[in-house]
Amino acid sequence: LSKQTVYDKIAFIHRQCEAFAGHRERHLPSMELPKMYVAVDRQAFIVNWTSRKDRRNVQLNAIASADLKTGYVFGMHLNFDGALNPLEVERDAINIGDYALPEPYRRYARLWLANDYSTALRFGNSSAARQAALKAAKAGGADELNAEIAAQYAAGDVKADIEQGDEQSRIVALPKLGMQVHEQYTLYAHYLVLAHLLQNAPKVRLFLDQDSGFRAGFMAAFHERVRARTADAWYVRVLKDSTIDEKDKAVLAAKKRLLAYEDANPGLSPLDIEVLMVKDEMARMKSIGHWGDKWLVHPVASRSEPDKRVCWLTDMNDYDDDHAARLYLKASLHAVDRFFMQARRRLSLAERPYTSANVARRMWYGYSAYRPQNLAMVLDIFRVCYNFHLVGRDKKTPAMRLGLARAPVDLEDILYFQAPAVS
Repeated sequence: LSKQTVYDKIAFIHRQCEAFAGHRERHLPSMELPKMYVAVDRQAFIVNWTSRKDRRNVQLNAIASADLKTGYVFGMHLNFDGALNPLEVERDAINIGDYALPEPYRRYARLWLANDYSTALRFGNSSAARQAALKAAKAGGADELNAEIAAQYAAGDVKADIEQGDEQSRIVALPKLGMQVHEQYTLYAHYLVLAHLLQNAPKVRLFLDQDSGFRAGFMAAFHERVRARTADAWYVRVLKDSTIDEKDKAVLAAKKRLLAYEDANPGLSPLDIEVLMVKDEMARMKSIGHWGDKWLVHPVASRSEPDKRVCWLTDMNDYDDDHAARLYLKASLHAVDRFFMQARRRLSLAERPYTSANVARRMWYGYSAYRPQNLAMVLDIFRVCYNFHLVGRDKKTPAMRLGLARAPVDLEDILYFQAPAVS
C-alpha cells in the first residue's frame, strides 16, 4: 500500500468512529445518570521531526476523562488542529496585525504562533523551577510525594500564564503539518464537553491531576453547579515512578495500618474503618503551595496507586466529616490511567518513546507519528474501540456499563455505520 492509501484508510475509519460515537453519545445529556465520579488526566505524545534541517521533535498533550465506575472515556482531546496550514496562518496573522494585539483579542489566539513560541522560551524555565523546588522540599524534610506537589506549584509560578500546560523547550518544535493549540483552550473545551454530557447527572465529582489549568477549566465549565453544590473537584497526586518492590512495600504498609484500625475498632464494617482512617488523616492535613491548598494522605493503597495525596478544591465546609471522608476515599485517577496504559500498549504511534541519541542530542522515536493528524485520528479511533468493543473481566464494555450499549459492538458495525435518516 502507498502511504497516501494508508492515510486515506485511517481517515475513513476515523470518520466512521466519530459518526458512530456521536450517534450514541448524543443521548448522554438526556439520560438518567447516577452520581458521576470522573478522573481527568493528560498524556504526552511525541511526533518525529520531518526535516533533516530541523531535527526537533513535536510534543503534544491529550486530556482525557474516564468514569471511575464504568471506565467509559468521555473524550481524549489533543491540543492540535490538523485543518490549518502554519505558513498561511502566520502570513494572515502578520497581515491583520495579530502580533500587535494582546493574545485574548487576536483572531488566532488559540494557536501557537512562531514568534510567541520563541518569546515563551525566553520567559522562564518551569522545569528548572520545578527541580529547584523539589530539591528544596526534600532538603526541608518533605517526603517524595509532598516534594513533588510543592515542585508543581513552584513550576506554575514562573509561567507567563499559570494555566498554560505546554512545555516549551529548545529541543521541541511546533508542528510543520497542522498547528499546535494552546493547551488551556483544549482544556476548557474538554471540560465544557464534559459538563454538557453529564448535565443530567445529579452530582458530578471530578478527580484531577494536579495542574492549575485543570482547576481553571473545571471552574469555568462547572461554576454554576459548584455554587449549587452539585459539582466538586479534587486534585489527586499519585507517586507513579516507583519500582514494583516499592509499590508492594507501600501496599503492605497500608494493609498493616488497616489491620491495626480493625483491631482497635471491632464491630465496624470495612467501609466504616476506612472512613475512620480518612477522618484521622483530615485532622493532619498539610497546606502546600502559596495558595494554601490542604492535602490529605490517602490511607488506602493499591499497586496502581501505592502512595496518594488528595486536595479538595471546592470544600465550602458544608459537608459533615463522614460525607467528606467518603468522598476523599473515592479519589482516584486509576480509570483514566488505565485507558492511557491501554493506548500505550495497543497503539504503536502512542508507545512510550525510546531514544537514539546523536551529537546534537536530538531524539528519534521508532514508532512515533510523522504527521500529528494521524496520531490525533488514531487516538479517537482507539477511544471508540475501548468504549464500545473491548470487554473487561465482567464481559462488558464501558459503554454497556454506562447504558450506551446492550452488547459489545463488532468492529464491522462501526466501520460500516450509517446514521439513521432524520424524518
